[in-house]
Amino acid sequence: MRNEQSDIHTEELEALRGQIEYMTAELDRQGQTLQQVCQVINNLTQLLTSIEQNSRINAQNINVLKNRLENLPYEISDPACAEKYAIPQIMSLEETIRLIVHEHKSIARFGDGEFGLMFGDSRWRFQRTDERLALRLRQVVTADAPDVLIGLNNFYGDLSHRTMQDADGIRSYITPAIRAQHMELINTRRIYANACISRATSRDMVKLQKEIWDDKDCVFIEGRQTRMGVGNDLFDNTRSIQRILCPAENAYDRYDEILAETKKLPASKTLLIALGPTASVLAYDLALAGYHAIDIGHVDLSYEWLIRNNGAKTAVSTKYNNEYPDGYIVEEIRDPVYDSQIIADLS
Repeated sequence: MRNEQSDIHTEELEALRGQIEYMTAELDRQGQTLQQVCQVINNLTQLLTSIEQNSRINAQNINVLKNRLENLPYEISDPACAEKYAIPQIMSLEETIRLIVHEHKSIARFGDGEFGLMFGDSRWRFQRTDERLALRLRQVVTADAPDVLIGLNNFYGDLSHRTMQDADGIRSYITPAIRAQHMELINTRRIYANACISRATSRDMVKLQKEIWDDKDCVFIEGRQTRMGVGNDLFDNTRSIQRILCPAENAYDRYDEILAETKKLPASKTLLIALGPTASVLAYDLALAGYHAIDIGHVDLSYEWLIRNNGAKTAVSTKYNNEYPDGYIVEEIRDPVYDSQIIADLS
């Protein structure tokens, strides 16, 4: 009997020992998990504290920056800053077009691409750097011929007339170093034309542009795949259209031939030139030779964007489009009217 009881106690003790071991192991496991949870919570607390501290610092910096920006116009308005922060005087789009239409002025336009080339930097695929072209561009932008307007982009000062996206893009481009390059060639005592006559930003702007070629016998001097007016009604108010085709890329390589061919035309023709930076030099030289020469740039392409995508840049598969990805890949066209307008092909 005593042995039976002993066996029972032994089993109970073993069972109890097993329960204790299980409970001990479970407590150990739970204790380790709790410790891990506590460590995670501690890490999160430190992270949140750090974020809060950094937020305070950032808020202070943002507030300082805000105050600086708000006060900046007053600081710049100080006469002492007038020379240091001088910007070019640029007439309105309306005034520029009025001078072209009513006073028969020619125009050579200069934007970021032309200035880049003048300082040895090509911003475009379609025109590599060229020392001869850079020299000519410098000559033209600083020239003072009475019948030739020099057009600049109106992005040196106030940008409130721009969209927020455009304004931010301009600010990222015109760094102090770039601004210094531009100002090296710009005379702040001179009044410049507005280079943006080439941009069809609205229907009202298109109406103004169309005054330039209204009822005129026009010759388009353009890249081989520029195809101004093909497939749209931008030039439907001209009296006639002829075309001299030039290389789609690096047109300045053929500059002498292009100039000589154009000079075969009667001076009564209105010359609309869409040929990248070569157009700036060509318009100037032709104006000195007695022609009414308009460096018209992206006028057709921007009109395509207006009618296709409300002004936002978009693909135009049949026209060379340097401001759109892969825009140099251009589809061929079959257009008898276009073909009949070509009087010389130097492409």
